[in-house]
Amino acid sequence: TTFTCPTALENEENRNWSVESASLDIIILDNNGLPVSGAVVTVTDAWTGLTVAGPETLPGSRLVFDNLSAGPMRITVTHSNYASGMGFVQLLADEVFETDVTLIPLDETLNISGTAGSDISLSLMGHSEQIHTTLNATGNATLAVPNGSSGWISAANDNDASLIRWNGEDTITISDNGTMRVFGWPENASETGVLRIEHQPSGYWELVEWSGEVDENLPRTNEGEWKIYNSEEGIRIGQPISSNDSSQLNITSLLTNQDETPSPKWEGHGYLNMTSAPEKGETFNLTWEASFSIPTDFGTAQIPDRSLGLIGQIDRWFGNSDGNLGFGEQAGFSMFHGANMWVESNHLFLFDEHPLHGVVNRSDFSVTQNESIGAGYYSWNETALLQGEAAFGSSRVFWFPVRGDALESIPITVNLPSGWEVRYSPQIDLLTGNQSTFTVNRSLSPTVGMWTVTVGPNQAPIADGHLEERPGLAIPMSGNVTLTSECSDSGMSELSSHWELRKSGESQAESDNESFTFIPESVNYSHSNVVNATLTCSDWDGASSNWWIDLYVDGEVPMANINATEEAGGQIPPYFHYLGEVGEFEVRAGSLLTVIAETEDDSGAGVNVIWRSNKSEGWEQHDIGFADQFNQGNEVNWMHMSVEERHLQRELTVYSLEMELIDGAGNSNVTSWDVTILDGTPPTITAEVMVDGNPIGPLNPALGESEIVLNLTRSFDDIDAIENTVWFIFLDDFPLLTNGTWDEARIYQLPQMNVGTHELKLFAMDGSGNIREVISNPVVEPQVPASVSGVEINVSGTPVIGESGLISVTIVNIGSTNAKVTACYHEQCSREWDSGEATADRPATVILPLDVSEFKRGEISVEVTWTDQVTGEGGTFTIESDISPKSPWAEKADEIIAVILLSLFGFLMYRNRPERDNTPF
Repeated sequence: TTFTCPTALENEENRNWSVESASLDIIILDNNGLPVSGAVVTVTDAWTGLTVAGPETLPGSRLVFDNLSAGPMRITVTHSNYASGMGFVQLLADEVFETDVTLIPLDETLNISGTAGSDISLSLMGHSEQIHTTLNATGNATLAVPNGSSGWISAANDNDASLIRWNGEDTITISDNGTMRVFGWPENASETGVLRIEHQPSGYWELVEWSGEVDENLPRTNEGEWKIYNSEEGIRIGQPISSNDSSQLNITSLLTNQDETPSPKWEGHGYLNMTSAPEKGETFNLTWEASFSIPTDFGTAQIPDRSLGLIGQIDRWFGNSDGNLGFGEQAGFSMFHGANMWVESNHLFLFDEHPLHGVVNRSDFSVTQNESIGAGYYSWNETALLQGEAAFGSSRVFWFPVRGDALESIPITVNLPSGWEVRYSPQIDLLTGNQSTFTVNRSLSPTVGMWTVTVGPNQAPIADGHLEERPGLAIPMSGNVTLTSECSDSGMSELSSHWELRKSGESQAESDNESFTFIPESVNYSHSNVVNATLTCSDWDGASSNWWIDLYVDGEVPMANINATEEAGGQIPPYFHYLGEVGEFEVRAGSLLTVIAETEDDSGAGVNVIWRSNKSEGWEQHDIGFADQFNQGNEVNWMHMSVEERHLQRELTVYSLEMELIDGAGNSNVTSWDVTILDGTPPTITAEVMVDGNPIGPLNPALGESEIVLNLTRSFDDIDAIENTVWFIFLDDFPLLTNGTWDEARIYQLPQMNVGTHELKLFAMDGSGNIREVISNPVVEPQVPASVSGVEINVSGTPVIGESGLISVTIVNIGSTNAKVTACYHEQCSREWDSGEATADRPATVILPLDVSEFKRGEISVEVTWTDQVTGEGGTFTIESDISPKSPWAEKADEIIAVILLSLFGFLMYRNRPERDNTPF
């Protein structure tokens, strides 16, 4: 690989820098100076490690990259037929930098043999990409390699892994030696960690995450040394375990002692000083001073393979890859680092979205390797005169990129020009300092991205305040009044507040606290005076603004006129109560009481009205009025009481009602009333219908012969004793009891009732005239055994003696159970039929069909036999009729009579005809 380094810049101090105006003209050649087409070119910013151009495949051998930032750039060139090429250039603004990158062809063949199916990787010295192949079925493969090159071969299959040095020979054979098994257990099974495993001088390394134990297989090798480190956030911690090639290695001691060494630290600080104010569209000047001390394991973006850490990078690209950092190697990198300092501040900060630029001088560069490996540092100092250009917009904004780079752990302090301040930042909580000097520590950022800080000329703060716990502008004369400052300013300013109270232009009191509490009458104010309060807010630079408020001193309580309306509902008209200068009033239970307060206060502010009552727990209304029902309380008779308790005389409920008026100043006026709830609820009727001593129901129905009693024992009135109630009982609109006493009504026997549904009306009236009506419908069920009787007989058509026919037998069952019924005519019987079941509404009527094969002489009668299917009772009865079958000749009698009459008529006509004359007609 050809690694091209730039020459020193000439006249750097006099150069006019600009943004993204540099160009890079690259030509790709082979080792004979001939052009190479089809190469892939990538350009990387050497200080940020970010790709700024490419990967770009060149159609020919030359390509120009435009619009690049000024400063050091790293070039990587790859090609399928060549070893990788690299270059390093220092781009200048407004200029085209021309450079050649030479590629070494892969013009030699390396023959490899070993176990079939093994995966082969060749890492060439100076070649950034590995070359891969797989051994074929015969265990052979070839690789195209550069002439005279060297490197390391890694071979792996299912059971073996090897790491072998290759010194440029044509043929190499890989033997199977198994693997090097690395294992161990921490003291605590729940511990976790990361190992960094390195082999020198091959440069092989890997990170291994473990939890509870380690069990890894490494390649076998015939030279070099393995080193295994604990790793924390990419940094090697403490001393490693070292080992030559071996079949196994126990690293338990490394896992157990991983907390014994300190974690690495980042040290340093950067100071960016704005020596002139950034005017819109104009350039301005800054100075930069910084010191950096970075753990070496973080490496540098200036040279490839940053993951190796700085020591590994220097050893590979400026040394002999032996795993050690020699003086010559360190000196070589120091010269390279100093000659390629940054030109544009993309990795540190930007202003109005563009980097600052200038000449950066480096000093005091050193690489320190401490005994504790991970505690190594590389350090340097920077100074620069920088220049920026303000945009044409109204805002001036610093931008701080957050990419997770090691340099971001070094805080940067920005000193603003005189009279300038921080205006705003989304990351304001992560900034430290004050309005004119702020510090950014990008390592505190939870995510990558961009921090922004808006700056500008100092502006006066915004003064604002409020009156604590007061809805308006009225304040009490004798109570505490608190004014609170709410001054605000952009950025990070610390503000001061000053209060002054005036009356008629004369100062009465002052305070420098954010909150100012005072009692008006204690500072020479009386009722109806106006307090003029002025707040002055001042910032760090003496800029200030004012806020004021006028407050009315209210030393009198509010008043109200009260309108109360009671609506009982129904035909009862509304009743209006006068509640002024009275301490009690009465409301009928269940009525809707509407009360409205018409408030007034001399301050002119609104009055808050609060209504309270013990009518229910927590009853409270916050409004000028309320509408609610007032019923008797829990001390009256009710269902939860025993029968004896609910029959007692009770007192009317008396509630308290309170109205509190609170004006804007907090003055309070309370008025209270006792509200007596009049008896407006009729008695509660609880009636039980008892049949033969037990409650009526499906299992105990009422029958025609049952003894039915009405039990009213559980009835009650909410206020009156039960003996003070009057009762009325009606059955099917017939009065059974009128103006009855409790003793007469409590247990009342009803008369016997026919089968069917009846209407039972009960009325109860208390001493206040409240009447309750309850209607029930007791049902008398039909008797239990069936009772079948005949209704009529019908015959289809005209019955004829000796011929067949159909008799319809109608029967009725007045019992509530089913019976099996058979009908017979002269020993000609039907099958068994169901009689049906009677209900309280109607009996069961059934028509039984009876097929007759031969009618007999005489009136038709049918014998019916039935058997109850529940009780087994039954009977037989006969249904008579006046229907008699006709004789067979009677069917032809009408025809014979008609023939005889027709013959006789013909004979008479023939005998009475006139004598024939001689005419031809």
